[in-house]
Amino acid sequence: MQNFGGNPSNRTSILSELSNGNAELGEAFAIILNDMVGQTGITNPKSEPFDITSKSWRTLAQKPDKTPDEIKKLDEGLLSSVRELAESYLLFIARQTRNLTGKIDYAQYEAYLLKYRFGRYQAENKPEYLTKVKIQIRHAFDKISSCSIAGNDNLIDKNDMAAYIYALTMKSKQNQANQFAGFEIDGFISPENYAVCEHNLFEEGENLFSVKLRTANKILNNKL
Repeated sequence: MQNFGGNPSNRTSILSELSNGNAELGEAFAIILNDMVGQTGITNPKSEPFDITSKSWRTLAQKPDKTPDEIKKLDEGLLSSVRELAESYLLFIARQTRNLTGKIDYAQYEAYLLKYRFGRYQAENKPEYLTKVKIQIRHAFDKISSCSIAGNDNLIDKNDMAAYIYALTMKSKQNQANQFAGFEIDGFISPENYAVCEHNLFEEGENLFSVKLRTANKILNNKL
């Protein structure tokens, strides 16, 4: 069990909020995501897709002529994997920022990304670059923290993080006229798709990833 310091009530709070989280899984996920893109957001050609599902899920997904019960099992299994990974990733971030509640505020999110996403570029030694990066982080935080159907509380909790991870697995579909025709989900986060998602996440205002976040939140809460 991890010791986050602070008083016992705070420790109980985070352990209750993220009771299904595994910080080691969260750390592995963070490392893999960071490896997918370079400083300018260009895809790392040596990186590989991340499968958020289990081997048993993948085996069932590849089965032809699935029954309605099997399809339901796949849906439930995917959502369960997303929620577990979300809690694990959030637990890792909380451990790095000494958060005791399991709900990350902007200052903690900024500190985390400056260290784990941008720290390798020594942004602190380039004031103009650091200013640009902080604006991008603010846009990302606002998008993730406000995607909940319950409204924006200026915190990223496990539900917001689950919507973020689910959104990363969503790929846009086009019809025969090359028009947008919704999303498809296969359980993979590919480097190419992640690079596009991250770019949109860091941009100001509404864009396709904003739509993905809200759609993912509705799916996770059975509102779609």
